[in-house]
Amino acid sequence: MPKLALIVDYGAVLKVKDGRFKLLVRENKQYVTKWDHSPPEVEGIVVAVKGVSISAAAIELAAKNGIDVFFFSGSKPLAHLSPASYSAVQETWLAQIRAASNPEKRLEYSKLFAEGKLSNQRTVLSEYEKRAKASGNSSVIPTLTRCVETIELHLSKLSECKSVDEVRQEEALAAKAYWEAIAALLPQNLGFELRLTKQRIRAEPNMVVDPFNRALNIGYAALLREVWRACFVAGLNPYIGFLHAPRTGKMSLVFDLMEEFRPIAVDRPLVTLAKSKPEALETLRSSGSDEPDERSREAFIAVWREVVNYMAKTNPPLTQIVATQAQRLSLSLRGKEVYKPYKARW
Repeated sequence: MPKLALIVDYGAVLKVKDGRFKLLVRENKQYVTKWDHSPPEVEGIVVAVKGVSISAAAIELAAKNGIDVFFFSGSKPLAHLSPASYSAVQETWLAQIRAASNPEKRLEYSKLFAEGKLSNQRTVLSEYEKRAKASGNSSVIPTLTRCVETIELHLSKLSECKSVDEVRQEEALAAKAYWEAIAALLPQNLGFELRLTKQRIRAEPNMVVDPFNRALNIGYAALLREVWRACFVAGLNPYIGFLHAPRTGKMSLVFDLMEEFRPIAVDRPLVTLAKSKPEALETLRSSGSDEPDERSREAFIAVWREVVNYMAKTNPPLTQIVATQAQRLSLSLRGKEVYKPYKARW
């Protein structure tokens, strides 16, 4: 199967020799070959650092073989060099547009994204329920048990949904139970009672926002960056989604794919942080914009690092799983694979 050819070495040179891509990197003051691939072996070329040289011959070989070249500034998508001829990215975008315009396909993918999210919400709460029983913390067990059962109920109803709006309704009802259970797990002094979205906070600028809600928004921003990057490399159009309603400038597909990972990549490590080091969250600013002031900057950075490091250190890394899911979605849209939502094990 074709793979992504990754360039991560500063000063690397991508050239062509005998009709093959050859990447040269400096070692001990001389250039050595790091990898050597024929065009059929390469699905895309990812340039992840500055200071990389790409020969005109390499660009021509990529273009002739329908290979896209992606450029990043750090971890942020920067540019995409697409062949003038038809390529996998054009095929993916056309398939994505067709699927999003087809009510049956849109509903199908919406159910899958919601299924992944609810399944992972149940996994997170079920594990805390087991821990509570093992530790003898009986005070939270009834709430956790009831909320797990509620999520399971709405999870089972997804298959019966006849529209995307019905899927969203089941998701919202499950979310209400999920956040009730999370509130029962957190230290009371954090003041978390219910989930406050960034949209609601912006709509009510004078609202007092508890530190955990603020931490969630920081964590989701870190996750969004990772999913956006994965969609970019997979050749997906980030603005054409299924579960989330389209809106100018809104990366609907990125938000769709994020749903499966919110409970696992963000909620889980932040609940752990809140329970073990609540003081790490207490200085987060309670109102205003999402940009931290001097007093809360340390807490902002701590939360961001907690989520980013967690995604990188799981086994296998969640960053890798996010990238794999985006690739699977791309293949599914092109009819080459059946898409299955990511369902985590603790």
